[in-house]
Amino acid sequence: MTDVAVKMLSATVLEQLAGTVDQNLELYKSGSFTDLAKETGWAIESVLAKWDPEIVAGLDPSGTPEAEVKNSFLIYSGLNGMTPALAREERLWARLCHIECLEYARSRWLTNTENVAGAVRTHFFAKGLGGCRDDNAIGRLWWNGHLASLAEPANLELGLQRLLARANIRLQIMDRSDTAFRQPLVSGIFRMLGYEPWFNTYDAAIADFMFEVNKRSGGIMFEAFDEAKIDLHLSECLQFAKLRGAKQSK
Repeated sequence: MTDVAVKMLSATVLEQLAGTVDQNLELYKSGSFTDLAKETGWAIESVLAKWDPEIVAGLDPSGTPEAEVKNSFLIYSGLNGMTPALAREERLWARLCHIECLEYARSRWLTNTENVAGAVRTHFFAKGLGGCRDDNAIGRLWWNGHLASLAEPANLELGLQRLLARANIRLQIMDRSDTAFRQPLVSGIFRMLGYEPWFNTYDAAIADFMFEVNKRSGGIMFEAFDEAKIDLHLSECLQFAKLRGAKQSK
């Protein structure tokens, strides 16, 4: 199938949906929004992003680390022309979760929760950057791919495997956007994730490490450094992180 424009909701439709979650719970749990989507404001075409909607069939809602890697790869590589600015647009992610990706979003986020309305508000909408990046059922997959591609531009799958090896790795790196989106620095962090066994010794290891990286990396022009110099800086941060972890465990 030829790529088509990614569609978005109008601001009015988005507001209406957000205000009628409770009334539409049956649609979220087992129905569809196809009839509503015939109304005005449900299909505003993006001038930047295109995709083949058939890729949705490949999404795996199981929630395993392997599935998260596969899904992130599929969405990031399948949404052509996406930019970080467009990826902050709630109207885009909400449209995908209510129409093209409804079955995936439902299976992934609504089947094992008693608070369906809360899960809908969290994973079918996308309030602010955090909502787009961390919560929305589809948006979070694109942002996984975006960060992994910055860190490992020649091997997206490897980057995703390292980012998603532990939930806390993604959380700690994504939450520190000043570090995460500086390409030379995040590439160095991903290299270290690939060979340093200390990160697997306790779940908060990555948090201690990222604390030290953030603390010791301000004002440094990493863009002017070669890999060896960046790796040396990160090794020093690692030693401080290990000391920090040892103190906290006493």
